[in-house]
Amino acid sequence: MKLYVDTTGELVLDNGWEYRYPAFSEIQRIKIDSDYLRLESIATNRILLDTTIYSDLETSGGTPYASFAALKTALDSYFDDVA
Repeated sequence: MKLYVDTTGELVLDNGWEYRYPAFSEIQRIKIDSDYLRLESIATNRILLDTTIYSDLETSGGTPYASFAALKTALDSYFDDVA
């Protein structure tokens, strides 16, 4: 499954279907243990990405993330951006 921030700043989740979340969407990332990530909608509590180990997630080019830190760094621009 691909999970990345594209050049427009959207968060992209691609598991065969491509889901795009524009900047400033109310999405929270939840770190579980030291290796797992979960994404939820803050407004609806809907799970966007169920608990998944970082190594099962890939960059836009299809390369698995080497560590949870690499995944976090790749997503930081989406979550750290301010209006």
